[in-house]
Amino acid sequence: MRKLAAAACLLALLTACGGGGEGNPGDAVTGMFDALKVGDGETAVSYMSQSALDEMDAQVEMLKADPEGASQQLALIGIEIDAEDIPGMTARDFAVAMISSPMMQSVMETAEVSIGEVTVEDDLARVEVTTTVMGESETHTIDVVMEDGRWKVTEFGMNM
Repeated sequence: MRKLAAAACLLALLTACGGGGEGNPGDAVTGMFDALKVGDGETAVSYMSQSALDEMDAQVEMLKADPEGASQQLALIGIEIDAEDIPGMTARDFAVAMISSPMMQSVMETAEVSIGEVTVEDDLARVEVTTTVMGESETHTIDVVMEDGRWKVTEFGMNM
């Protein structure tokens, strides 16, 4: 149950969403998933677009309204963030902390991703992705944008 809740939390986090993929949009998606699988929050966040981080910032502001409660709720799903750290967190800090948590790594370490059709129009791409997380496979279309010469994931389109 905790792993399912953690997976849902991570996917919600990414739906709201520096490195990035220099090659093609599919590389950005697989690069982000590779980082998620090993719990490398810094690298995973480097594949997030600025607009994804900006959108996530509103969610972080809600956590700041009740840092103690937020810390307790996150702990229930295996994500340990000290209440004292929450008021000073940016969206980037929060995403790195969540993705780097042992719980998220345990959920994502067996995840699989395969890239399907990729369509590119100017600085926007849509990447068809089939993911298998905790034995459940789903196909989604993920938006990827070009920022500063790198492809960045804007959202994951997954609703678990």
